[in-house]
This record gives sequence, C-alpha cells and structure tokens, in this order.
Amino acid sequence: MGKIKSAICIALFTLLIAALCFVCTVSFSYGTNDLHTFNSILRMTAKDADLGAPYGSDGYLGGGYSAVYYPEGVISEKVFEDNYASYLEQEEKDEYAAKYVKYGNLYLEKDEVCGTGDSNEPSDAFKTEFSNTVALLEKRFAAIKKDGVRFEIRDEYTVGAFLPKDLMTNELYAFVCNAYMGEVTVRYGTAADSASTVLPARTNKTIRDYLKGASSRTAADGTVYVVINFTSLGREEIAAATAEASSGSGNTLYFMIGENSVIPLSVSEALDQSSLYISGSYSAESAKICAEAINTALRYEFSEDTLELTLGESYFHEALYGSNALYAMYIAYGICFVAMAAFFFVRYRRLAFAHLYSYLIFLFVMILCVWSIPFAYISTETFLAFMLASLVFCVCNAFVFEKARGEYALGKTISSSVKNAYKRSMWHLIDVHLVLAALSFIVYGIALTNLSAFAFVFGLGVVFSGLATIGLTRFMWAIMIACSKNKGAFCNFKREEVEDDD
Repeated sequence: MGKIKSAICIALFTLLIAALCFVCTVSFSYGTNDLHTFNSILRMTAKDADLGAPYGSDGYLGGGYSAVYYPEGVISEKVFEDNYASYLEQEEKDEYAAKYVKYGNLYLEKDEVCGTGDSNEPSDAFKTEFSNTVALLEKRFAAIKKDGVRFEIRDEYTVGAFLPKDLMTNELYAFVCNAYMGEVTVRYGTAADSASTVLPARTNKTIRDYLKGASSRTAADGTVYVVINFTSLGREEIAAATAEASSGSGNTLYFMIGENSVIPLSVSEALDQSSLYISGSYSAESAKICAEAINTALRYEFSEDTLELTLGESYFHEALYGSNALYAMYIAYGICFVAMAAFFFVRYRRLAFAHLYSYLIFLFVMILCVWSIPFAYISTETFLAFMLASLVFCVCNAFVFEKARGEYALGKTISSSVKNAYKRSMWHLIDVHLVLAALSFIVYGIALTNLSAFAFVFGLGVVFSGLATIGLTRFMWAIMIACSKNKGAFCNFKREEVEDDD
C-alpha cells in the first residue's frame, strides 16, 4: 500500500476512534441553565446497583428493591409449605396437596396451569398467556427508562424485577401498578366491584374505539395530572353516563385494568371533555407509570390473554461493594491501560500504535455491545470478564509481534517477517480463541446469574479479540509501517549480529 493511501487510512481510523471515544465516554450538559444533557453510551449502560456510586444518566447511590411476580396458579415452595402446614387434618392436607404439582422450586396448580388430563406440565394455553404477560411487563419496566432497572424471568414461570434506590421515589407503586393485567374498562358507580361498565359500551366495539390513550402532565404550579384522552365516541358515552351526576352523589368513574382500579375519579358533574385531567397524590414518576400501564393494556391486542399476577416477596438490597466501587473500577482499568501502553511502547516503539488502535476499537465495540444487549450490564463480573478478554487480546498480539521479531532477526525483510509470523501463529491463535469462546458460551448456557454474565461477556470479548488480532491489528500494522522509512526501527526490531572467526 502506498504512503498516501496509508496516511488516508490512518486518518480515517483516527477519526473513527475519536468519534467512538466521544460517543462512548463523554457526557455534558448544555442549553439554558444546563437544561439538556448529552449522555454517553457508558453513562447510559445499565449498571449493577451493588457498585454503589452515583452514576447513570439520572444518577443513584446503589442498592435498591427487588420483587418477584407469581402468575395465577403458581406459588413458591414456601407458600405451599405454609399453606399445607396450616391445615389441621391430614385429609385436608392431602386434598390441598393433590391440587398442586411440584415444578422445580415452584408449585403449579394442576387445573389452572396444567389443564385437564394427567399432564403435570404447563399447558400450551398457559405458556402463551405467560409469554404475553412477560411481554407486557417488560414494556412497562422498559418505559421507566431509568438506569439500573432490571427485569428477568426466574424459575421459568416467575418474573423478577429490580428498581434502584434513590432513583425512584415510587418503587412500591411501580411494582404494584405494573402487575395489573387484563383489558382496560371504564366503570361508573359507588364501588369498583359493583359499578356498571360504561366503556366499552357495545359488544361490537373494543375499548380502543373509545379511548385513545393516557399521558402525564405537570402544570406550572407543580400539580401533576394523568390525562385520559377519549375518541369522539368515548366522549359521548362518558357524557351520557354522567349526565345525571351531581355534587354529593358519591358516584365514581373507575378506570380499570382487569379487576384492578387504576384511577378512581369522583364525579360531581357531567363530564363532556375529550381529555380528562385527573390529579391526586401523583408525582411525575407515578403519573407516568400509571399512564404507561393503561397504554400498554390498550396498545397490545393480547392484553386480555394475560395472567393475573401476585406480587410475592420483595427485598431491599444495600450496595454490596460500598459507595465508590464504580470509581475504583474505572481507576483500576486506567492503571491497567497505562501499564499495557507502556509495555508495548517500550518493547515495540511505534508498532505499539497498531496494537493501541486495534485495542481501542475492541474496547468501544465491547462497550456498545454491553449497552445494546438487554441482559448485559456493568458489574464486577462483567468488568473482570472484559479485563480477562483484554489480556487475551494483548498476549496474542505480543505473541505475533515476538514471532515477527524472531523472523526479522534471522535476516528476513519486515514484510516477509510479518507474513511468516502470522502464518506460523494463525492456527495457534484460532485454536485459543475458539476453545475459550466455546467454553465461555457453554458455561453461559448452563450457569446461573453472575457466572452467566461473566461467561457471556468473556465469550463475546474473546470473539472480538480473535477478529481484532488476526485481522485488524495486521491491517493497522500494514498501513502504519508503509509510512515509515526505517521499518525495523518502527517496530524496534534488530538483526542478530554474527561475528566472523579469524
């Protein structure tokens, strides 16, 4: 490759790395009174609350609340044992036990979950409804849009959620409101369970013919509203239903999800508006959660084919590693990065730039992957996995460089030395990366929780390490050395000196 083409390639790679560095690591505020914030990829990446430092686009101090949801017909082993022990007569105990079948760490109600017949496995109908329920829950927790919020399936048929402390002020409301499943209806009367359904008003219509959706608003005086938007048909039906309303009548308009009242609105006069602004004890956060619960139930056609959820055990978790763990992690990485750069520059002089460029692209690709993969987040386990993958990358590059150094010392040209070094090293590099990646993804497939996260990130890092070592570093070496007059000095390679015998 000619010097001009090499210089252009180097300039393009430099710009690419600069752009990736900016997008991945730089955050800043801008606008009047710093009203807006540009959040870097690293800042937006989900982080383990056990790291404990103020971080993320909103920032929180680590720790948080976790809860487990149980679909109808599914109970925990502890609940089953407590209920079983509460019966005094053995006949009652046997009758209760006969209703359930053990399924891992859970107990399934046979009629509710397994259906008719002798099968002890969940029915296809239950699996479909559970899948719909999980999809709806996932949308609701994703809509919270806060760093550290996590959502996962546990024990096959329970769902776990985590909300970070100091990031949310309405954790319990979010847990409870997001659990409401079923179709949206509007009722009118003195009590939710006995009130008459006014929307949908006709059997040939659905609730989406009457309601456009919900949103949240904050007024200039700080009052927070949940806004319900009606279609023209919905407005007519509500106006007709509340036409006789008067002060002191005690009637209430109930906005329901399934059998749960999400918003009770006392009615003292006829309501004839296309949008209802409903205030109460809402915060901006809880109003948004409420509106999103209604919207998801309206938006998805399968919302009625979901399972009722019971909010089970909930726990508060302290930040396990203290308040500065994330900062300590970044500092440790910085020290390791400087040590790596120092070694390569001392040992290989300007050839270290080829390694450094390829390593930085490897680094930013890993950051982008952890940010974009839903179940991946920054934790001590993923950090250690990344550091170990970085070590594999650095050792493999140094291994090839040393092979080329040996070839050059025997009197070969730089071009021939590099070619022979990669040729002699290729299968060693491929074997190492294939074995490590395969082991990592096997462990990921069978492991649990933290070990699973470690294995996946390490496997991903090994794959990128292999691609970068075999392809990217070699390409960077070729374009950089083309711009050098003394190619041996560029790599800090020297010939062996042979003394003649007299």
